[in-house]
Amino acid sequence: MNMGVWTIITGMTAIVSMIAYIVTALFIRAELKAAEKDRFLSVTSELFAIWQDPEFMQAQFWLLYKMQETTWEGFVAKHRGDVGELNFHRVGSFYDRIGTLVRLKLINENEILSTVGGYAIAVWQKMEPFVREARRIENSVLFDDFEALLPSCYECYVPALGEGAFVKPFSADQTPPLISVKTLKKKLDSSNPPVVLDVRTAAHVELDSRKIPGAIVIPPGEVAERMAEIPPEKDIALYCA
Repeated sequence: MNMGVWTIITGMTAIVSMIAYIVTALFIRAELKAAEKDRFLSVTSELFAIWQDPEFMQAQFWLLYKMQETTWEGFVAKHRGDVGELNFHRVGSFYDRIGTLVRLKLINENEILSTVGGYAIAVWQKMEPFVREARRIENSVLFDDFEALLPSCYECYVPALGEGAFVKPFSADQTPPLISVKTLKKKLDSSNPPVVLDVRTAAHVELDSRKIPGAIVIPPGEVAERMAEIPPEKDIALYCA
C-alpha cells in the first residue's frame, strides 16, 4: 500500500477515534447530568413531602407555640419519652438532614431554603438554648448541620426585607393574643376591619371547607411565598385549626 495513502488512513482513523471519544464523553456527561437532575428532584420532592405533611407541621407548631420550657433540663424533666421529645427530634433532625445534604452538595440550597428557610430560622431560634445545653450534657454534635445551614437561611429570607434587617419569623413571642369569635365579628363589622388570614392545612380544609367571608386562604407552607397577598397596612387575624 502506498505510504501516503496509509498515512491518510491512519490520520482519519485517529480523527474518527477522537470524535468517538468526544461523543462518548459528551454522552456520559449528559447521562450524569440527567441522573443528577433526577436525584435532585427525587430528594427535594421527598423533603417537601415531609415538610408539608400535617403531622410534621403540627410537630413544628408545637415547638414554636406550645413548648413552654426554657432549659434542656426542664424540657427533659417534663417531656422525656413523650410527644414533646418526639417533636423536638423530629423537627430538628429534618432541618439537620437538609443541612447535611447541602454540605455534601447533594441539593441546591437556594431551591429549598426559599420555602423552608423562614421556618428553619424560627425553629432554631426557639430550640437553640436547648441544643447548646444538650450538646454539653448528652450529644456534642446535636443538629450541627442544622446550625451550619442558618447563614444560608438568612440569605434567602432576609434580603427581601432590606439590608441589615433582623427577623424572628413565626417566633412564639410574636404570637398575637387570642380573640373570641364575638370580638372578631365586632372588628370585622367596624370601619377598619382586619384581614382574616386562614392558615389551615389542606387536610383541615378538606375536613371543614367552610371559611370566614373575605378571608385570605394560604396554607402554612405557602405563607413565606405569598406574603405580597397580605396588605401590610392592615391588622391581621389568623385563623388556624
